[in-house]
Amino acid sequence: MASAVSNKIPVWTTSKSDDPSFAMLATPKSSTSGTIAVNKTGSLQSFQEGATSQELCVEAKQGVLASSSETTESTGHTEKPDAQTPELTSSAKLIVLISCICINFLTMGFALGLGVVFVQILDVFSTTRAQTSLMQSLCIGIIYTGAIICGPIVQKLGPAPSVILGAILSLVGCVGASFSPNVEVLIVTVGFITGFGLCLAYFSSFMVVSTVMTKHKTMGVSLITAGAGFGAFISPQLNRILLDVYGWRGVFLLLGGINFNMCVLGFTIRCLTRPLFLTKTSRGDHKPKTKPFNIRVFKKVSYTIFVFCQLPIWTFYTGLPVFIVDIAENRGYSLEAASLLLSAFTVSLVVGSLLGGLLDTVLNIPALLSSAAALSVCGLLSFGFTYFYDYGAMVALTVGHGILISVVDVCIPIILHQLCGHAMYSSALSFFFGISGMADICSGPVNGAIRDLTGDYIVMFYLAGGVALFIGLVLLLLELHVRRGRSSLMDAHVSQETVNTKL
Repeated sequence: MASAVSNKIPVWTTSKSDDPSFAMLATPKSSTSGTIAVNKTGSLQSFQEGATSQELCVEAKQGVLASSSETTESTGHTEKPDAQTPELTSSAKLIVLISCICINFLTMGFALGLGVVFVQILDVFSTTRAQTSLMQSLCIGIIYTGAIICGPIVQKLGPAPSVILGAILSLVGCVGASFSPNVEVLIVTVGFITGFGLCLAYFSSFMVVSTVMTKHKTMGVSLITAGAGFGAFISPQLNRILLDVYGWRGVFLLLGGINFNMCVLGFTIRCLTRPLFLTKTSRGDHKPKTKPFNIRVFKKVSYTIFVFCQLPIWTFYTGLPVFIVDIAENRGYSLEAASLLLSAFTVSLVVGSLLGGLLDTVLNIPALLSSAAALSVCGLLSFGFTYFYDYGAMVALTVGHGILISVVDVCIPIILHQLCGHAMYSSALSFFFGISGMADICSGPVNGAIRDLTGDYIVMFYLAGGVALFIGLVLLLLELHVRRGRSSLMDAHVSQETVNTKL
């Protein structure tokens, strides 16, 4: 399969001069230092015309070295200029993007679709909601929290092999779950093993898209997030049908086989992107080692505030897809109607993902501002769940929650990139997934305990609404803080340029 793809599709486009030393000197035409723009055919002739040209060559090299030293200070390691910069062709980018969409389709579809299986397992083992919900909330949480461990693994192995490894672990966990004699074994197999495997695949898909989609990162993130929404929409209905035919044990066997198809996606990504994620270097090429965990990212106050704001948000709002089926059944609706409610929530995630991408790319609305507005409205909708019990009203409130939560979710990678920059993006994403994943793990037991103690989910909705309104205000203040910092940097840059011009 790999050879077929590589033979039919032009994968790489490169730009390389005859002499690597000359490639360093290619500068924009508007450069104020008067450097010479070097092309491929006339580079040697232009540098043999006189002493003046050689002086300019020296000046240009000094400028390049200065720029390289600035890059070293910002990233923490020395980067060697590349004479050859490979880039995927449009066809290869499309195939990689579709593969990442399918990975998100399978990973989040499995995790969110467990809400239908949760109800039957609750009846089979006669356990509390706080204990049974840990199976699903742990799986969702490990997908994010596991990024702390998966980050170094993905950087060591590469994204494509990590996807393949994740598919194997997912199969092992699902097969083990099908033979589970109690809820505790389900928590280990589905929550830990399968969750960790899905984390490897999920985290790798974001790394691939952020590397391959050089010009349209925001739209790439929106599309793979939309793929997760489509998977979460189809999975509840699929699980309901499979439960009627095969029972919950057969469901886990079939889901394990479905997730194992991520191996094919991993091989496809590896075939097309292998030169971008080389893990071994030749003896003459000392490639810089990047730190998988750069804790200096927490020195950025804005990043630290934003990340720790995610703890209360996802502690309550991850509980909605986990318990929405149980909420509907407690209000007198059938399992079919309850599962449709979960599907309505998940399909609204697709709409929210696309809306979040359009807000940033088309309307140019700052991601922090979009998140603040979405959380504020979502908080008001949470209060609506405590007053409206009609099925139509519940569908409307559920769809509203899905759209707004997805807008917040799609804005997160954009915000992290803006707050930390490309050099620290991998570490920022790993720590974010880890911290928000802790909230996902706590979500099931916390909200399940609230239901077991109070006999209803009303308290959960009140707490969720209050938290959303408060965090929305915090993010609004954070956006104002970031704008002030950006304005100060621009003023300082203008002042420095003025001094350099006078000198």
